[in-house]
Amino acid sequence: MDIRALGYIGVDVADVDAWQAYAALLGTMTVPSPTDDGFRIKVDDRPYRVIVQPSPHTEGLAFAGWEVPDEPALEAAAAELEQAGRTVRSGSRETCAGRGVRGLIETTDPSGLALELFHGPIHDHELFASPSGVSGFVTGDLGLGHIVLATPVIAESVHFYTEILGFRVSDYMGAGDDDVVFTHCNPRHHSLALVPAGELELYHFMLEAQTIDDVGYTLDRLRSAGTPISMDLGRHPNDRMLSFYSTSPSGFDVEFGCGGILIDDDTWSVSQISQPSVWGHRRPEG
Repeated sequence: MDIRALGYIGVDVADVDAWQAYAALLGTMTVPSPTDDGFRIKVDDRPYRVIVQPSPHTEGLAFAGWEVPDEPALEAAAAELEQAGRTVRSGSRETCAGRGVRGLIETTDPSGLALELFHGPIHDHELFASPSGVSGFVTGDLGLGHIVLATPVIAESVHFYTEILGFRVSDYMGAGDDDVVFTHCNPRHHSLALVPAGELELYHFMLEAQTIDDVGYTLDRLRSAGTPISMDLGRHPNDRMLSFYSTSPSGFDVEFGCGGILIDDDTWSVSQISQPSVWGHRRPEG
């Protein structure tokens, strides 16, 4: 299967206004939603990368949209999913219009997470201009950052993403059944990490800024606004990301960093890390 990147995600939130303020502190643009009372987060030349939609009863990751190169690739992906026993639905004209894509299919992963595979993102040709002075975000062919998902069916999930969707394992953290599995679908070290847990949950999504100053200024803005910082500045040993984590209004984290490495599949060797950070990423005391 020819999945190229994490194109977008959708998150269910209870407090849209709080998310508007939080998104501005992150240095992202916000644009009105064409379909509901939520809004969309813009970080590059695409119309959006995150759909924030109101949900009074549930909060967290609503769906993830994975990009394929064209319509034949989408048709091939649908056939492969059906051959693997997965239920596949073609996205309606209204759904495609709402997502701003030429075509999509809908399915679920083994945890029950809604997945959308799409092609043909429709550009609005509006430049990204951060309201807080962030110089830009690393996206393009690498897609939107990454997501880290807790799953109650880790073995089935790893099999689904690697053997059916075609992701490659980047590396592991842990041992045996407790592995955290980092996977990639392009040179970004990981677009998806899977963590064994009792239920499906979004641990965090990541935004990669262009410079260390973008990271530092954003950390200062969030602290000044009283936003909880769940892990202070630090560097990961696997993707080498220099980052910090803040707690979103919905309770899950957003990682904000810079300097992530790129993987060359011809030379990369999978390994296992023994700790999540080389330095830093300290949690608040008390």
